[in-house]
Amino acid sequence: MKKVVHFAFISSSFFISHARADSTEVKVIYGKDNRKEVSRARPWVQGLAQSTATLIAEKEMTRDAKAPGVVRLNQKSLKEWLETKGEQKINRKLFSDEIVEASNAGVTFCDGERFVNQPNPGVCSGFLIAPDLLATAGHCLEIENFCADYRWVFDFKVDGKTGKAGLDVKEENIYKCKKVVSSALSKALNLDYAVIQLDRFVVGRRPLKINSENTIGDGTKIVMIGSPSGLPLKVTAGAAVRTNKHPFFFSANLDAFQGNSGSAVFNASTGVVEGILVRGEDDFVQNPLLMCIEANRCEDKACRGEDVSRMTSIPEVAVMKMLFASAFEGDLENLQKVLKLNLWVDFYDMNRQSALMKAAKGGQAKALTLLLTKGADVNLIDVNGNTALHHLAATLSAKNAEALDVLLTAKAGLEVKNFAGESPLKVAGRLKNLEGARLFIRAGADKNTINKLGETILFDFAKEGPGAELREMLDLGVSPELENNMGLRAI
Repeated sequence: MKKVVHFAFISSSFFISHARADSTEVKVIYGKDNRKEVSRARPWVQGLAQSTATLIAEKEMTRDAKAPGVVRLNQKSLKEWLETKGEQKINRKLFSDEIVEASNAGVTFCDGERFVNQPNPGVCSGFLIAPDLLATAGHCLEIENFCADYRWVFDFKVDGKTGKAGLDVKEENIYKCKKVVSSALSKALNLDYAVIQLDRFVVGRRPLKINSENTIGDGTKIVMIGSPSGLPLKVTAGAAVRTNKHPFFFSANLDAFQGNSGSAVFNASTGVVEGILVRGEDDFVQNPLLMCIEANRCEDKACRGEDVSRMTSIPEVAVMKMLFASAFEGDLENLQKVLKLNLWVDFYDMNRQSALMKAAKGGQAKALTLLLTKGADVNLIDVNGNTALHHLAATLSAKNAEALDVLLTAKAGLEVKNFAGESPLKVAGRLKNLEGARLFIRAGADKNTINKLGETILFDFAKEGPGAELREMLDLGVSPELENNMGLRAI
């Protein structure tokens, strides 16, 4: 695939013409075809597949009022797409121009080609790196109306019992693109990545661990999960790293097809995501002897290999460790170096914790100021609903009280509650941080705020027994008369 790549978005007809050896897509079988259904993979790999999504057009989905909450995906098979005549197929461009011409002349798949009778509504693949952040290939964004007309669908896979896929996808497993956080597509620099923020937290699925160190050994065994040719998710094992010198990508003998673009490529030993599948050989070729179309095949060590963008080719990932450490430690010199790169200042880890939260946890007032000046969201919440103020609650004291002032000046919500129903004051109480609780109350926090159990901060200190802490809470005006959900008072 050698198609010219641009930073700017371009028309869908150009994007979806994944054709030819110069395309940015990935395509070919090396040695044995190692693709398998998710249900046939090892349990730990099936777990990784839960955090993998397929990009599918909204128009490929049907909703029935008689079956609320369930969506049916277009059941047109890969073989049917190939045999479709005219403009409809040309727009999809699942195949190279030569294959399109052959199919228009009546040539179809060779007997025995795998998976061709399965539905293939997919366009690209992606995977979770945070509760609402998904990584994919940069060239997937070239599709027209990418965020408006397409959806990320989890669990598009063949049912191990019925052998069917896409008939009963749950609406709750379908997510919209909220915005593009970070992306690049450059042939000159060999950059091809994108990070998408989804419209809401993905429920019941864990973000995947990613390699943020830019290291993978030659010959390392790898596994890929994605939607080859737009088909239901497939696991592809039996591959290894081949060339490994470029700072932004490595190559491997992965059995990859169009639609695998954006697939997560895992270290087969650790399960950590090493990179994003982005480009490679043509996937289908003509068999002149049998007069049919078949998967392109190469020996394991032959052909160019399939290219995988390293996770560290994403700038936010590359600097995340340094950004978080300098924020937490108050290392202003290194923090300023990172911030000068003008990356997304609110980029967060798999727990949705940002640099601002790290600085708050460290009580670093000057670091907080720098981050807020760069536009950090003072009320961003992590995976547990905690804001920067909640993180400050653990260490807040007279020594770092300036950090509280900085956050409050930036309009941090003193009464914002996390998913346990705790305000920052209540977190300080739960952690027995008396000095922090005192400062929150003096700053105007509701002293009688309760959590989901109906308990005030007085309950936290009462559990320690009578003492100066309990007396101080009473002196500060925390009511001893309030009852929790069980009808008990703190005393």
